[in-house]
Amino acid sequence: MTPSSNPLIMLVDIFRSPSACFLALYQRGAWGWQPYVFLILSPFLFWGAYFDIVNFAWLKEGLSAQLAATNPKQLELLDANTLMASEIISDVAGRTLTILMLAFWFNLATKPSQHQHGFWRWFAAGAVITFPAIIGDLASYVSVLLKHGQVMVYAADLNSLNGLLKLPLTNEWSQFASSFPLLLPWYIALGYAAVGTWTEFDRGQALVISALPWLAYYAIWALYIHIF
Repeated sequence: MTPSSNPLIMLVDIFRSPSACFLALYQRGAWGWQPYVFLILSPFLFWGAYFDIVNFAWLKEGLSAQLAATNPKQLELLDANTLMASEIISDVAGRTLTILMLAFWFNLATKPSQHQHGFWRWFAAGAVITFPAIIGDLASYVSVLLKHGQVMVYAADLNSLNGLLKLPLTNEWSQFASSFPLLLPWYIALGYAAVGTWTEFDRGQALVISALPWLAYYAIWALYIHIF
């Protein structure tokens, strides 16, 4: 397997040849900052476009009724700029935290391996693993365009399960669905490729290491909602 020849080819190889991408990242860890920068910039572009397209009077009317039932204090903050800022901050913070947690997990789970990699190299891998979210951002933008902005803010992000379910804020599963990534199988597959490329672990071990943090996190969250 030949590693990606340059940073741009590495981004393409995330989709066509993940092993080549991770081989390149193994040799040049600094390339991992490139997908991270794209992941952080993309929410600015999507949410900026969303609030340019959406009819805010229509959006405010729909949100006001739901917030009155769930969190009346937030009604005072219901203006376009504040709402846009909150969505951008939520996406940027959420993606960064996800990558940090993946880096921590992979660094810990691969300690028994003969091939050790530092936290920041696994951070670079985490950025690559979650990079397909860019595709979700693009799909979200196209969806908003096709629907002429008639999409509620909690259902606008097609990276999340709620982009399909469109559960209102009053539904107890709304936050869970908004967090659950539709591209989770892709993230797991890329994590599997990273572990398989950077360690000597067999396929079963690589798959368990890749899937476990995601499945455990959402299973515990779902169980908590169901019980409480």
